[in-house]
Amino acid sequence: MLDAISFEKRGIPAAAIITEPFVPTAEAMARLAGMPAYPVAVIPHPVGSLAPSAIAARADEIAPRIEALLGARPTT
Repeated sequence: MLDAISFEKRGIPAAAIITEPFVPTAEAMARLAGMPAYPVAVIPHPVGSLAPSAIAARADEIAPRIEALLGARPTT
């Protein structure tokens, strides 16, 4: 999350991808970093225990959101 915000503050498009349980933490980190409305891509939890085919399916599902995030320019 902080890496993505750091890149954005330098003018480099970035997309933070988080799982559902970490939304409150991501929101708090964004507030503390001075970008309270920083948008993220949220995927279902868990990820680590998934088979490669399930991970690929999640990637396909979230790809449009990531493309949208990379095309948008968050404001500080």
